Amino acid sequence: MRRFRAILLLLFAGCAARGTPGLSPSGALLATIPVGTAPTFLAMAPDGRRLYAASNGTLSVIDTAANSEVVRLNTNPNSTGIAIAPDGSQVYIANLFSITLSVVEIATNSLASSITLFAQRRRGGFGFMAVAPDGRTLYIANRANRAFGIIPLPGGGGRVLRPSVAPADIAISSDGGTVYSAGCKAICTPGFVNFFDTATQRFGDEIAVGGNPFRIVLSPDGSRAYVANLTGPSVSVVDLAGRRVTATFRVPAQPTGLAVAPDGGTLYVASQTEGRLTALDADSGETRGQLAAPRARDVTVSPDGRHVYVSTADAVLVVDAQALGRGQ
Repeated sequence: MRRFRAILLLLFAGCAARGTPGLSPSGALLATIPVGTAPTFLAMAPDGRRLYAASNGTLSVIDTAANSEVVRLNTNPNSTGIAIAPDGSQVYIANLFSITLSVVEIATNSLASSITLFAQRRRGGFGFMAVAPDGRTLYIANRANRAFGIIPLPGGGGRVLRPSVAPADIAISSDGGTVYSAGCKAICTPGFVNFFDTATQRFGDEIAVGGNPFRIVLSPDGSRAYVANLTGPSVSVVDLAGRRVTATFRVPAQPTGLAVAPDGGTLYVASQTEGRLTALDADSGETRGQLAAPRARDVTVSPDGRHVYVSTADAVLVVDAQALGRGQ
């Protein structure tokens, strides 16, 4: 129960946001797009033409050329995660107290039939997820139940595993052969990255990272995993071939959003408590620039790397990546 309450507090924290004045480099903030109420999670279409912002009970479809909302759809309340099919055909949204995924058809910007997952001891709890490159399987974390879900698409159902590392977030290799989950054992310091082989359906190596891992993303070449740790706070850099942490970057408090530029050179961190978007050199961890972003929650990057999108208390900020990098 204490763990579940902690998850609720993190999801819906008023967050004592301390957006620091004077951080914004000149010309970095291009647009502010109103969306629903926080928390808001982001997913970019593969072609970069649409951004999807899942808020509390709504999904905003954003035209990235016009920097404006195209349509706002009503979805289940308390969004906890969002993912997009690799072919760009559908968007999937998880919700805190639901055992279904909301499904949006991208071609028509309309809701489709939801996907039923599986019942748990504690209802709901599903959160961050990743879709296999072939679009046939969705992997989803369920921290409340310490569960790792494997969901066939489009049918739903699937199976649940309970590994020694309870997953908070999930990433998948470009070939679909390995799923990486970041999470905790009984005690969250240290946290771990756990390797799951999709062919054998077995968990393997566990790599110790910082405390309370919350997000995980892979470098574009698949050689590294970056893990945002709430304790510290920090980002752990994991050499996936060497199975070891090679660096730890200090970041502003409560890093709840994490993304990597398409060229692999820049790491973007959204820090909720500090109210900042930070651009880091992905090799050295040096801060390249910061932007004030009150109650910053999630972050994603356009496929061409030119724009960064960060969700805040009630909006999505559109940021010029080059200008942000000059703001150190």
